[in-house]
Amino acid sequence: MANSRLKLTQTAVTRLIREHDGKKKARHWDTEVPKMFLSITPNGSAAYKLLIVKPDGSKSDTKLIATSDGSPDIARSLAIKELGRMALGGADPVTQRRRAKAEAKEQREATFQALADRFMGAPEKTPPILSQRTYDERERLLREHILPTLGEKPFRKIAKSEVRQLIRDIQARAAKHPRAFTSSNPGAKLANECQGVIRAIYGWAIAEDLTEANPAAFKKLFKDTPDKRPAMPEEALRLMWAALSVDLEEEAPAESQIAEEKERKRRGAPSALAIMLHAVTLQRPAEIAGAKRDQFDWTPGRELWRIPAGQTKTNEVYEVPLSPLAVKLFKKALALHNHPWVFSNEVGDGPIRHDGPKQRWIRVRKRSVTAAKRKGEISPLATVQLYDCRRLGRTLMVDRLGIAPAIAEACINHAPDRSMQNRYYVGNTSSEVRRAMDLWSAEVDRIIGPRRTTGRQ
Repeated sequence: MANSRLKLTQTAVTRLIREHDGKKKARHWDTEVPKMFLSITPNGSAAYKLLIVKPDGSKSDTKLIATSDGSPDIARSLAIKELGRMALGGADPVTQRRRAKAEAKEQREATFQALADRFMGAPEKTPPILSQRTYDERERLLREHILPTLGEKPFRKIAKSEVRQLIRDIQARAAKHPRAFTSSNPGAKLANECQGVIRAIYGWAIAEDLTEANPAAFKKLFKDTPDKRPAMPEEALRLMWAALSVDLEEEAPAESQIAEEKERKRRGAPSALAIMLHAVTLQRPAEIAGAKRDQFDWTPGRELWRIPAGQTKTNEVYEVPLSPLAVKLFKKALALHNHPWVFSNEVGDGPIRHDGPKQRWIRVRKRSVTAAKRKGEISPLATVQLYDCRRLGRTLMVDRLGIAPAIAEACINHAPDRSMQNRYYVGNTSSEVRRAMDLWSAEVDRIIGPRRTTGRQ
């Protein structure tokens, strides 16, 4: 690199650029501001630059101005100003830019959005270790309810009062939803679930030494679980079954109603069958709604539905022995279409909504309550929830059918007992579970009485 020192004037700069050999870089230092120089590249581009010596002894160049943009006097003035600022402790422009870039990156990584992304991407927080349904629900709650408020805030500076206010706001918004009237405490469940997600994220962050406090670690603000519910009246199951059977009847309606009635039945059949199977198998409605064809074994006498771990609440594979009634209902659902899902949506690109059976139950219940009110009566379905079918089945299995409580628990796929007394028991209870499910199916058959959905008059 060629070097020379002279007073940089406009005439001198023009001559130096013209005489540059174009083989290598050249530096021509100014005699009035010793750290300023004219830099000429091999292709002839020229600029005034200032040599910066940092406190640690390292050096860097700062571009002041291109020769086409100003004279040496302007560059010299800028150089003197920059040197004076640096003498007062200011950083050079290059360091300033790097520092600003680093600070911006640090700020982005310190937001709650960034923390949530790290949490959702952690191996132990993703499938298959975590169930796909739980992962998807966390992602939905974050996207729709949490990140719009907390996303851009530094996660270490979020106060407990901010989280409490967010949870209150979520509950208030949810309580205005048209479906909120079906809950005893509208919006409570959603608000508490959002608090749970925030608490889980901060709990993970504390374990990872990313922060020290959990602003969501406070008692639930809303009661979202009712007190122990009374037994579901058997008449309620009978009424619901009869109402759902209407959508599964094979007889054609009157000629004037054929098209409209057939379409209504076609759309309503999947959710109707899902509710019936919930009552017969006692499995969770969302797990039934997500069932797929390839999860079934139709070996005669050993029919089985194998629910994969990612689809169960316990995040473990669960095998449901199918009674003859359950087999007929499942096969009736499969006969409606050729899609991979047992309860296919109208488009055929996925299953029905996970809460489809619940919403169908609510609509049927509402019609029953309205009809009874016109007669001055109270419908047995008035306060009954879909999940009460599981409660009824679990109760009658033990109290009426003489099934051991541990087997009844296994039938509804509750988390296994991890106590020490059961940890070393390795016996196979599948035959007992199948027997219990057959007994319960027969009991459902007795409760609902004659029906047409399975061919019996």
